[in-house]
Amino acid sequence: MKRFTLIMVLLISIMLLAGCGNSNLEAEKNHLQSEIDTLQAEVDTLEKIRDGLIQEDDIVYVIELQISQSHYTVDLNEHMKDLLNKITIPIQVSKEYYFSVKEGEILKNEFRVGSLIFKNSSGSWDIKVTSKEIVNKVAK
Repeated sequence: MKRFTLIMVLLISIMLLAGCGNSNLEAEKNHLQSEIDTLQAEVDTLEKIRDGLIQEDDIVYVIELQISQSHYTVDLNEHMKDLLNKITIPIQVSKEYYFSVKEGEILKNEFRVGSLIFKNSSGSWDIKVTSKEIVNKVAK
């Protein structure tokens, strides 16, 4: 962002100074353009070094899921069991899936029909994204 701002400021100043027709301004314009070229070459070199250090295969995308169940009842024991039985699982996912979900997003809120039929218990499973993290596999 700073590089873009610097380049834009330099380009605007070059455009403003070009209309004056002063040879001094023309020399300054050439000097600024050479600075831009030098900085751009330095940025390109740094980007190549960065790309060499971090390969795409070295990056792991991890989301943490919280799996819990909730019952539709007035029984406090059931609610306490639901609170105590929450589990959190970190899962490695693809880059596309990582960027398609948001923290706090509920992935599944599914009614448990089997429990209603066989145990006369009404409730649901809740699967929620609690955190996201990008991890570099290469230890430094």
